[in-house]
Amino acid sequence: MANDKFYGYKPKKEENQLGWQNNSMGQGTRLDRVNPYEFKKGMYVELGKLGTSLRESEADQREKATETVLKNLKDVPAYYSCMEHYEVITRNMDRKPSFKSFLKEMGDHSMKEVKEKFTVDKMKEIKLKESVRAEVKNILKELFKIK
Repeated sequence: MANDKFYGYKPKKEENQLGWQNNSMGQGTRLDRVNPYEFKKGMYVELGKLGTSLRESEADQREKATETVLKNLKDVPAYYSCMEHYEVITRNMDRKPSFKSFLKEMGDHSMKEVKEKFTVDKMKEIKLKESVRAEVKNILKELFKIK
């Protein structure tokens, strides 16, 4: 198929489970629930672990990789993007944190509403007027001490 956005194994249509409907006919697959770009990234990673590429892989290898990818994306919707980020961040570290602890730490930095505050925020609230006044006073004191 020329416009295949999932790049690989195509499972059979599933029966309607738990009221899930992909379209007006009630047809859908598990692939309809995941981001196609994350799925593609996952297929490349999992088939690479099997020692093959997407074009050279056989149907049973694609099935196995698809099941693994869907299992990982069910837990964390951006699993393979997070894995890439983890590998880049921990590239030169001697003692790397585990991937699961890294995911938990990243969860604290997700988007929140404007009124909510981050629990693990390393930045301190700065009172702008007071800090500018103190800085100006320090500069003036230094200038008058020199003369």
